[in-house]
Amino acid sequence: YQSLGSSAILVTFRRTKLRNEFASALLAQQASGSMPLLRLDDASNMTLKWQHGVVSNYDYLMYLNESADRTQNDLTQYPVFPWVIADYTSDVLDLDDPMTYRDLFRPIGALNADRLRTFVQRYEQMPSDQPKFLYGTHYSTPGYVLYYLVRKVPEYMLRLQNGRFDAPDRMFHSIADTWHSVLHNAADLKELIPEFYDTAPASGTAGDFLVNSHGLDLGTRQADGKRVNDVVLPPWASSAEDFIKKCRAALESEFVSQQLHHWIDLIFGYKQRGQEALEADNLFYPMTYEGAVDIEAITDPRERHAIELQISEFGQTPTQLFTSPHPRRMPREQRRPEAVGGAGGDGGANTSTTTAAATTTTTTTTS
Repeated sequence: YQSLGSSAILVTFRRTKLRNEFASALLAQQASGSMPLLRLDDASNMTLKWQHGVVSNYDYLMYLNESADRTQNDLTQYPVFPWVIADYTSDVLDLDDPMTYRDLFRPIGALNADRLRTFVQRYEQMPSDQPKFLYGTHYSTPGYVLYYLVRKVPEYMLRLQNGRFDAPDRMFHSIADTWHSVLHNAADLKELIPEFYDTAPASGTAGDFLVNSHGLDLGTRQADGKRVNDVVLPPWASSAEDFIKKCRAALESEFVSQQLHHWIDLIFGYKQRGQEALEADNLFYPMTYEGAVDIEAITDPRERHAIELQISEFGQTPTQLFTSPHPRRMPREQRRPEAVGGAGGDGGANTSTTTAAATTTTTTTTS
């Protein structure tokens, strides 16, 4: 939910029952006309606007994240965005070359066939009387978010790491190195965050999270003896801002527009869980899924705290929004923005009209 002034409100609750009662009270006030600023959008209408190009890929992904209870106010449920570029070594980024792009039909863990085989072998060796999974790590965790944002909000990393930064060799040092890691490291499946595509952030400048503007002492890497400072950009980016602009151009490209529904199926849709997830090589540790544990049924406070800590720190899969294949975006020449009441929204700048149609009005880490 969002006010007409576009300032979001986050409310968290310790109990699902209290959250639902609060949401019902808000909706009742809206129905009575006493709260005109509360607005819930029609999800199918938003999808139709996206298909016709009224809503950009960036704004639609933000809409889906918010609908799935993801918010930039909560590190444990931060919005998740896909890697879309696979070329971080060329001098020039060719957005007309299909080889420039990541395969959005597959999750990060399945992009490397050799690594996937090791995950599958481990899955097949798991005891049949226990929940089985392909990936023991997740694509979105508080640690991954702060891995990307440490230069912008170092105080959060210091709190997470008990007053110190992570080891220099594990810090966010290079775009190319990070991409290599998510392709080859069995313990690294992280996707991206909205900041990689946000050309007009509410505060700061585009790409400022890639620059060590605070002059932080992030240490020296043992691997190459270099000090960790600004993030090393690919050769095709002249600056952090230029990098973000080109990432955004890739996200809004026609190639990604025609493939993005596959990634939505994996993260928010019918391939998120169950047999479809297994067949798509997209099955994660059971506790990462919403509803896997009934927190309120646990009476032992220590056990409850331990499970809540595990859920919050080791990743949470977004609320499932779709149980059937997500429609493809229409090819550019077939889009009719006027048919859904708007002008095209494919440009690089963020629009400010998108609001979330959350299945629940509030966000919580324990429901």
